Amino acid sequence: MRKFDHNGLLLAEYQGKLFEKSGELQCSTSIFIRRFLHSDLLVTLDKNNPALLSLDVNEGINSILTQFGDSNYGKIKYSQSSLFWIGYMYRYISYTRRCSTRLIMQLFNYRQMNDVYYSFHTQDPEWCIQNLLEINHLDKNIFDNNYRLKNIICENNNY
Repeated sequence: MRKFDHNGLLLAEYQGKLFEKSGELQCSTSIFIRRFLHSDLLVTLDKNNPALLSLDVNEGINSILTQFGDSNYGKIKYSQSSLFWIGYMYRYISYTRRCSTRLIMQLFNYRQMNDVYYSFHTQDPEWCIQNLLEINHLDKNIFDNNYRLKNIICENNNY
């Protein structure tokens, strides 16, 4: 586990603000998140190095819009405060656990994150992670690549 330092804070706040700004787009939250998951911006963000980004939220939104175009598809939009927290938490977990955002979003679906927002958003991020793991019946080792590989091998060989 990596210590959450200044670089992690910069990235988590940037991604939180990016998600928050997505509430102003015409498309629904689910469309934005799907586009974000497949964006070039996420590839750069997952390197967890703030020196590789301009950290300008408008530029980040524009890069996603440039890559995928604008859309007014979908109706359900989450609150901007919820979106900020979801984006912040995804980057916090990615940074501290050295995992891809794609894996984290598979473990903790954005709908679930929105559902727990009101109970969790005032808590310490580590507390939130522990409780999300508990809710989903996951072990903290799920973030360890070797642990996941070992489980896949054991499942396939019926050990």
